[in-house]
Amino acid sequence: MRRPGLVFSMTAHEMVRSGGARKRDQRPRVWRKRRLSTRGSAFAATAILSILSLPSTRAAQSADSDAQDARIDAILATPGQPTSAPQTNLIATAPGLEQQAPSSQLRFNLLVPFGYNSNAEEIRAGGTPTPQLGSAGNLSWAVPLFELPVRLTANVAIESDRFTESSDSDVDKIGGSIRLQYVDQKNDQAFSPYFAYAPRFDFIPTFTSSIATRQDVNFGFNKRYNLDGNFQSVPLGGNTSASTVWSFGLTVVAQRRLRDPGPSSSALFIIPSISYVISDQWNASFAIEMIDRRFDSNGVGFFRRDTEVQPIVTLEYVIPSALFGTPEIARTFGRPALDFQTSYVRNWSNLPLRDYSQWTASIVLKTGWRF
Repeated sequence: MRRPGLVFSMTAHEMVRSGGARKRDQRPRVWRKRRLSTRGSAFAATAILSILSLPSTRAAQSADSDAQDARIDAILATPGQPTSAPQTNLIATAPGLEQQAPSSQLRFNLLVPFGYNSNAEEIRAGGTPTPQLGSAGNLSWAVPLFELPVRLTANVAIESDRFTESSDSDVDKIGGSIRLQYVDQKNDQAFSPYFAYAPRFDFIPTFTSSIATRQDVNFGFNKRYNLDGNFQSVPLGGNTSASTVWSFGLTVVAQRRLRDPGPSSSALFIIPSISYVISDQWNASFAIEMIDRRFDSNGVGFFRRDTEVQPIVTLEYVIPSALFGTPEIARTFGRPALDFQTSYVRNWSNLPLRDYSQWTASIVLKTGWRF
């Protein structure tokens, strides 16, 4: 007697025959499923290995990111003339960037910022919002190269970044650059190509242990257009800073970065910029740093690609000399200025961890001396 609910039965011979038929009918489908499963497992393994083969978050942040460098250059590029600035910069509207040095010049700049960072670790999710402190010093030397329309600029920079709510992101940096740049002695708005070599060494605070090194080889150019207060072109000259109210600039740079720990990378920078001299005490600038960076393949064949866009707005107040008593005393203190800056970073990456956004805002005490 059949059990209630049992609606199907067959003999052993029938089971073998029909089972064999079912196996033959399903073999291709099962094989395809297994092949797809194998491919999926291989892809997942490759992705995991590519992430595991990357350096630590601290090393990746310090060596990969160019955002902080651009923010510092934006402060040093403000058009306020009283506070001196190095003659090497990413931003074309920086004062004197396309001018020939009349003689050997030595300059020193010190920046002391207090700011806010919405994503100290520069990661996709879970980044720490935190106050950001630190300081940056830059010693630069510029000299005309013989009688040629070429300027040689060398600088050494030391930077310390501290995040009160994310100590793992703290980093110290020592870097520098050597830059050979074509300059037209009679036209500081001329097309100005250059070559630069820029090494940098990143350390766990306070300079206790190296976490990353990079060596950048840059080929690029600057071009700017200077206008007066009526938006009329400023007549060409070797130094048109005094007549310039508005300045529009463009920087384009092709870069090869050699990095340890790897991978190394190649990048293209495009940086349009605008500066505006509001008065003797106030000036403003705006720049957008756009970077397409492609990394070398790692040990498992993974190619990482990042595209970064960072608009930066800087408003500067030059402290009047009268507050120090005399212009000489003001120069002794480095003609201080206060810079108010905000920026937004959006980095797209095919490595999910490094696909992130970041807001920053800061007040920076800026000083500079000429020797």
